[in-house]
Amino acid sequence: MAAAPHYSGWLVTHADPQGPAMLAPPRRAVVTTETYGGHRITVQAFAIARAPGYVCVQQHLPGRSPWNAWVPEDRVRPA
Repeated sequence: MAAAPHYSGWLVTHADPQGPAMLAPPRRAVVTTETYGGHRITVQAFAIARAPGYVCVQQHLPGRSPWNAWVPEDRVRPA
């Protein structure tokens, strides 16, 4: 069986929305969404930007730079 791709735990980015606005400071959030490995997970992350219908969250992953993903706003709640 082949090993899972290195990106299988990353949150799926759903869009490249128009009109994003950075959040200063970033806000702690709980995100429930899919990964590129096909799993639905709930993780703590930082909400770093908003756009109509979406929130950009920053996922911290061991051994690499943080990953940013746009997810539908109904999948993100304050931590």
